[in-house]
Parts: sequence; C-alpha cells; structure tokens
Amino acid sequence: MVVIKKKSLIIGLLVILLIITGYLNFAFNNGSLMPAGNTNGTKGSSDKPGGNVTVTDPNKNNGKTGDDSKETSSSRFFIDYRFEREHNRNKEIEYINSILDYPDSDHEIIKEAQAQLLELTSNMEAEAVIENLIKAKGFRDAIAIMHKNNVNIIVDKAELSADEVAQILEIVKRHSDFSTDNIVIIPKS
Repeated sequence: MVVIKKKSLIIGLLVILLIITGYLNFAFNNGSLMPAGNTNGTKGSSDKPGGNVTVTDPNKNNGKTGDDSKETSSSRFFIDYRFEREHNRNKEIEYINSILDYPDSDHEIIKEAQAQLLELTSNMEAEAVIENLIKAKGFRDAIAIMHKNNVNIIVDKAELSADEVAQILEIVKRHSDFSTDNIVIIPKS
C-alpha cells in the first residue's frame, strides 16, 4: 500500500510539473503575439488567456491589414488549440487520479491508470519539446498531436518545402518513437 502511495505521489508531482510547464509555455506564447507591423511598442491586451488581442497601429488601421489579420487568425488557431488541449488533458488527468484515489479500485485497474497517466505525461512532454524545436527552426508556430500509433504536426505555414518537411521529420523522429510512415505534417493555410 505504501508503494502505491509513493508512486501516486511521484506521478502527481510529475503531472503538476507538466501542467506548470504547459502554463508557462502558454503564457510565453500568448505574450509574443505582436504582429510585425506594430512598431509603437504596444503589445496588445487580453481580458483572459486566449482572449482577443488588440493592437494599435500608427497608421490608424488598428493593426488589421491583409497579412496581419491572417497572421493573427493563424496565431489564434494555435492559441485556442493549446488552450483546449490543456483543458481536455486536465479533465483526463482528473479522471485518472479519481481512479487512483478510489480506495476500492482493483489492483489491475490502478496499474492501467498509472500506465495511462505516465503515457499521457510522456506525450505532453514530447509534444512540448517537438513544438518548441520546430519553432526554433524558424516556423512561426507548430502543434504536435501524439496518439498511440501516429503523430500529427500542424505547422503555421501555407506551403512547406522538401527541406522544411525533412527538418520537421528529423525533429519528430528524434523525440518520439514514431517512424516516418506514422508522422503526418499538415501546413496551416
């Protein structure tokens, strides 16, 4: 019984650390949404995480030119997706923890719940690493979605060259156990 509690405590601490990391990643990405046309230092305002971003422009067009509005719309997609993913994962973690905390849970069910929690936290970490490394390669934004049998990568670019696809594949293969056949790269137009 003590061993299970130690494992649960360790898993719980890992989950908390991943949630904090996810929040910091979200907060960092939310603070860096200044469109390229904004030169007056106004970063924007938001009532809540993922809220509407307003940008003032010295040309009095409220920051909404053709390219800027597309960029903001695309950025909005990535922010909204991350927020929704974090919300759904928190629900899933809460459900798994309720199974682990239930005193009458069967030993096999507890082992399966612990395995699911470890897989979930491992996927969360791998997704964050992959997303940040893709952004480090010069892409505006990226989302990694890991499943049991494949991983989908959504990149904030309308078209990808063969070299860019190769860079993304190399990153995903290095930080996951998926082969090239199980990696899908989707350009976001």
